[in-house]
Amino acid sequence: MGKTFVPVAPLQSADGTTWRAEDRPCPICESKVHKRIGARGGRAQRDGKGVETAVVRCLNCDLLYTQPVLLPESNPYTKESADEYFRLHNPQTKIATGEWLADTAEKILGSKGSMLELGCGRGELLAGAANRGWSVCGVEMTEEFANIATAKNIEIEYSSIEKCRSLERTYDVILLAAILEHLYEPLETLKQVREALRPGGLVFIDVPNELSLAMKFGNFYMRARRKDWTINLSPTFSPFHVVGYSPSTLRRALEENGFEVHTLNVVKWNMEINQGNTLTQKIQNSMFNAVQSVGALLQMGDGITCWAIRK
Repeated sequence: MGKTFVPVAPLQSADGTTWRAEDRPCPICESKVHKRIGARGGRAQRDGKGVETAVVRCLNCDLLYTQPVLLPESNPYTKESADEYFRLHNPQTKIATGEWLADTAEKILGSKGSMLELGCGRGELLAGAANRGWSVCGVEMTEEFANIATAKNIEIEYSSIEKCRSLERTYDVILLAAILEHLYEPLETLKQVREALRPGGLVFIDVPNELSLAMKFGNFYMRARRKDWTINLSPTFSPFHVVGYSPSTLRRALEENGFEVHTLNVVKWNMEINQGNTLTQKIQNSMFNAVQSVGALLQMGDGITCWAIRK
C-alpha cells in the first residue's frame, strides 16, 4: 500500500511490444489504496511472456488492476494471427451464442432492432444476431480481425473503441462481450455506451470473475510452490486482460453510470490452466476443472454475464 515504483524507461517484451509505465488509481473508484496480489508477466509467467508488473486489489471496491499500469505503444494484438488469438473459440458456437443473445434481447425489449458490438473480433456474434433479423455493425481495432468480420457482410469500423465514430449513433443493444476486461479506462467506455443507447436500451457484458474459487485456488497453489506470482489478469501477454471484475464491482460500475442491472449471473466457463499433454499438465487441469465445478455450485464460478438497461 506504499508508493508504487514506476520505471522511467519503457519496457519491451520478447515479442517486441514496448510498454510505458504509469502510476494510476483504481479505474473504477479512483481510490489509491490497494493490496498487492502478486507478480504477473515476464519471470512471473510460466513461459516468460510479457513484462513483469504487479496485480493489486482495490481496497475500496475490490477491482483488480495493475501497478504500475503498463500501456502498449502499439497494438499488441497484431503479434498473433486470428487463428492463434481465437484458438479456444469455436466459430459455430459463437454464431449460436450470437443468435441466443439476439433472441434474449428481443424477449427483454419486445422487438428486434439495431445492435453494435465493440471489439467484435471476427464477427461471429454479429453474424448470429444478423441470422435472427437484427441490424448489426461492429468496431474492431485489429486489422486482420476486422477484415474477417467484414468478409461476413457485416458493417465494421476499423478503429479502437476510444476513437470510434460508431458510438456517435444510437442503438437498441450494445455488446461488450469479453471486452471490458481489456480496457484501461472502462468507465469512459461505459459512459459512451450509455450515450449511444436509446432510453431503455440494453448493454450485454461478460467478463471473467477474478474472485472466483478457481482464481483463489490458483493463487493458493502459487503460494504453496513458494512463488510470488498470481494467475489473475494477463496485462502484457495474450489475451491482455488488464482489469479484473467480481460481481459486486461490475454491478457498481454499471449502477453508478446510469444503468439498471436486469440480470447478473455467475457461470462456469471451460478453462484450462495448462494447454499441454504431459501427465503433470493433465493432473493440474483435472484439479482446476474440479475446483471450477465446485465454484459454480458456490456461486463463485469463472465468468460473469450481465444484461443492463440504460436509464
